[in-house]
Amino acid sequence: MVNSNIFRIFVYNKKLKDMINYLKSKFFPPYQMNEKETLTYNVIQMLCEQSDTDLKIAPLTGRYFMINKRLSYWVKVEDFSVSITNHKFTLTNTITSEYQKKLVNMIDTFIEADRNEFEQTVFQNEVELLENILSNIKFKE
Repeated sequence: MVNSNIFRIFVYNKKLKDMINYLKSKFFPPYQMNEKETLTYNVIQMLCEQSDTDLKIAPLTGRYFMINKRLSYWVKVEDFSVSITNHKFTLTNTITSEYQKKLVNMIDTFIEADRNEFEQTVFQNEVELLENILSNIKFKE
């Protein structure tokens, strides 16, 4: 009897959550990028995927910078604009906060992966250093 009541409460809560999510999606539909935003997003994503692109953050102002010297592209993403520059052109677009969140989340993902790779490399170097120290100590005994 108790288990069936718990199950009923669970089903009721699930239905209630589903109904709330449905209403939320109708009243506040998720942000959809337009064609220009999608192209800009793809350009920035492809630049992030290049191993020689430097990703930098200005933490106090929340600006993101990407520099790829080989391809001669520089990108700046800030609160309400995104700029893409090379030696021939500069494209600056005003962006919405929803689009800026999507860009920042994507860039943050790439930065986090890059920092994780860096950390693994540094940790591996530390392990090798400690192993060398151990072998030096054993060798000199």
